Amino acid sequence: MDQTVNVDDDDQLNAQSFTSIPYQTQECILYGTIYETYLPDLERRLAGLCDPGSEDFHEHEMSFSLRTGMSMTPDVTIKLRRRFKQDQGFLNCWMFRYIGVPEPDQKCPVIVRKVIDSCSYSHDMMTFAKTLGLRMDYEFITKGTIWTTGKIKIVTSCLYRSDRPGHYDQASIKKISNSVLVEMSINLPESAEYMHAAKQLRDFADQFMPLIYMEKIDYWKKYCSTGSVQPAAQPNPNPS
Repeated sequence: MDQTVNVDDDDQLNAQSFTSIPYQTQECILYGTIYETYLPDLERRLAGLCDPGSEDFHEHEMSFSLRTGMSMTPDVTIKLRRRFKQDQGFLNCWMFRYIGVPEPDQKCPVIVRKVIDSCSYSHDMMTFAKTLGLRMDYEFITKGTIWTTGKIKIVTSCLYRSDRPGHYDQASIKKISNSVLVEMSINLPESAEYMHAAKQLRDFADQFMPLIYMEKIDYWKKYCSTGSVQPAAQPNPNPS
């Protein structure tokens, strides 16, 4: 028997699927640090608890803030990130991350915040950022590894800075400290209940004690009390 396909129904279904894609999500996250000398121990634990395989990265990140009121707390933090040594396939490709103010839930064992991730191509990203009313707070180079276990993502990264802002040659880049930043996170739909995932993330993070303690850090309060890092100069669009 011949099957009749209703093209209008297919188009409507595709349109619904496209519009239902969540552009904003909730992120549950914890932060921790570990001395670089103990990183191999942490990686062995991760290899045993996480999914097979990991992914290395080497990226350049700039952090901007947007304040819409009189408060010193930024309403939105914007992270711009790109591959540090770009190849032709990723030339002028930037990852945008919009980070909202964390949920004021004292009973939740992790940080919960709204995030939006997107991608953009630009030959002059700093000019575009200025047209949005953004001002750079700080920048750094990050090099590390990404691990996953189910929905949980673990990122270990060493941070570097440039002695000459806007220049990224090997002679100018220096390591910020001898510690490694560790982030553990879960992403959820925007309106989903987050407490179960938050407890799941907390339980997973506690398995790494006493090697590392993952914390719910009030980073937004420390930002207000200490002020932002002195803005760096306009970065070179093509780091070498």
